[in-house]
Amino acid sequence: MKLATEKRLTFSLFLLIPVLSFAIFVIYPVYQSIVLSFHKWDGISPTATYVGLQNYQKLFANPRFWTALSNNAKWLVFSLFIPTSVGLLLALLINQKIKGESIYQTIFFIPYTITPVAVAAVWRWLFEPRNGLFNRFLIEVGLRDHIKIWLGDPTIATYSIMLSSLWWTTGFALVMYISGLREIPVELLEAAEIDGAGFFRKFRSVMLPQLLPSTIVVMAMSGISAMRVFDLVYSLTRGGPGYSTEVLATMMFDVSFNRFEMGLGSALAVVLLVLSAVIILPYIYHTSRSLEEIRY
Repeated sequence: MKLATEKRLTFSLFLLIPVLSFAIFVIYPVYQSIVLSFHKWDGISPTATYVGLQNYQKLFANPRFWTALSNNAKWLVFSLFIPTSVGLLLALLINQKIKGESIYQTIFFIPYTITPVAVAAVWRWLFEPRNGLFNRFLIEVGLRDHIKIWLGDPTIATYSIMLSSLWWTTGFALVMYISGLREIPVELLEAAEIDGAGFFRKFRSVMLPQLLPSTIVVMAMSGISAMRVFDLVYSLTRGGPGYSTEVLATMMFDVSFNRFEMGLGSALAVVLLVLSAVIILPYIYHTSRSLEEIRY
């Protein structure tokens, strides 16, 4: 009895530090942001003025907010499907026991280890209108009429940033899918081959269902990244030209720290939190069910 009590006490002490850390550094700031979203404060004055829902009304009436929300939606669709699909395709190719597969895997994963600011610095040079690699290539192959101001044209600037993100994030999906492919029981693949299934039939009937856990993780992480995308956009365009590449995170930064409207910035943070929660909750639900199945 005494031993069991001591074990419970030990477990409680080990849990205390992470629980307190989570409460202090996550729960409390979220609570403060929610409270502040109902106030008007410049970030300097000793007191904040309660304004009720005015910050939210002002936010929803601002066309800039709807532009940012629209861009976040574009980022969400892009992140859920494009890097995920490219990562899966590369994983399938590398998994074919090609020579030097570990080298290819490393090459594709290395960009994911680079900080977003460094990625932006590289791609800013590639997109440079006069001497950037993309425009120089178009000139060299005789397509001078097709050169673009990649980050200065409102119609393509967001998609140009997405291209840099594709190069940066595909490595994560690649590694997750390779791990998933190597966890597929060999017996299932051999049984499919005995039944005369070709590659596409094996992929559809065997591999894809077995890769569901990897897909859920990749899409959940991609969805969260899409909603909080900031570094690449801010480093490459600052949300311009003319707010055409603005996302909720860059707008929140500008409103809070450049315009000193902390209440409005907090309202933006709350909206971003709610949208992110909608995306992550299915992942949490699936993970919880998987843990329950393992437990029982």
